[in-house]
Amino acid sequence: MSMDSLEELFVHRLAQQYYVEQELVDALDEMAIDATNERLSRGFTDHRDETRTQVERIEDVFAALDRPAEARDSPVLDALEEERRDLEREITDDDLRNMVYLNAGMTTERFEMTAYERLSTMAGELGYGDAVRKPLESNYDEEKAAYRELSAMETASELKSLWERLTP
Repeated sequence: MSMDSLEELFVHRLAQQYYVEQELVDALDEMAIDATNERLSRGFTDHRDETRTQVERIEDVFAALDRPAEARDSPVLDALEEERRDLEREITDDDLRNMVYLNAGMTTERFEMTAYERLSTMAGELGYGDAVRKPLESNYDEEKAAYRELSAMETASELKSLWERLTP
């Protein structure tokens, strides 16, 4: 399939982000269940619920474009998830697994922030109105907040002892 316009590229990227958000609902649920750190688990549960709303917002964007919502594979997300699952299988220490989850969450949030920045830029260039731009901006704001929360956890007191235990 060839793409010949910015609008087609925008729809392609939007469909990839739709896939990303749908896949992350399940991944966040898995990590919330498997994380042994209560704050981390609660954070994944909260963000899973936000992600469900993000899926709905993307569906709203498709509707504003008068297109059916469609999902397209995201090789980047698939690779990140494959790496997380590989590490999950290899690690037996709960605290170390929590660190993998924290890192996976931060990496994914950065990836999503970039995706929403890219979509917002394209939407602006295409002259799309608030019905397209506002949902994307709301999703971006939530991704940014989730990243800040994960980043704060990285240095929080309950994880500080973990860092001390895991570093020589």
